[in-house]
Amino acid sequence: MSNAMKSWSEVIRDIIESNGGQASLHTLYQQAKEHRNLPTGDWQKTLRGVLYREVRKGEYVRVGLGVFALPQQAQNQTATAYQQAAQGQSFLNYLKQQSDTHGAIQGMLIEIGNHLGYLTYTSDKNRTFDGKPLVSLCRLSEIPLFAYPELVDVARNRDVLWFSNTRHPFPKYIYDVENTTDFRNSMQQMYQLQDFDARFVLVADSQRRAQFQRNLQSEPFVKIAARYWFRSYEQVVRFYFSCVEHYELRLQFLDA
Repeated sequence: MSNAMKSWSEVIRDIIESNGGQASLHTLYQQAKEHRNLPTGDWQKTLRGVLYREVRKGEYVRVGLGVFALPQQAQNQTATAYQQAAQGQSFLNYLKQQSDTHGAIQGMLIEIGNHLGYLTYTSDKNRTFDGKPLVSLCRLSEIPLFAYPELVDVARNRDVLWFSNTRHPFPKYIYDVENTTDFRNSMQQMYQLQDFDARFVLVADSQRRAQFQRNLQSEPFVKIAARYWFRSYEQVVRFYFSCVEHYELRLQFLDA
């Protein structure tokens, strides 16, 4: 069958299968043109409508915020954060179960950023979140060239970035997940980006907040202290679970 004649159901199936059995909405939008001629008008809305219909039929399973998988692919994984959140389970229990907290937090930050409408990027090419490669979740495969090369390189090495969804994207939130280090190196790197309207967010265990505050009171960070934020792992996971609940309720209410 020629690409021009493929139905949306076939396009969705081909893309999900060619991406290892799961794909994000962004991946579906991005790769659709490789599988059929795209019509004029809001074809993305049509694709979503067909996809959500197929989900209701059990052809696919939601395994993330805007991430879909074949049922057999989902069965090969332990219960994902999305599934646990949709079932109303405790976000704290999910956090306690994680062997790779760093990857889980990064993945949640990426999916939350997508859900809120930002363009997302990660420097981490190897980690996964609930079996999903982090790079497959991001809307950006390359960092936008928003400044001088040396400043772009500083941003490129941060864990997760949310860029404005505009013609010329600029960083709005810059995240580093700190499992063991003392925050100072990340804060120094972020300090170099102070001329941009972005928030510098350090994410760590809640017990390390005092250590972050001590660094914040020293030079040069004290000069722009309001730009630095501390967010705990618990806050990230709780926000993610809340986003999932909202996403599920929205789908049910609008019968998408």
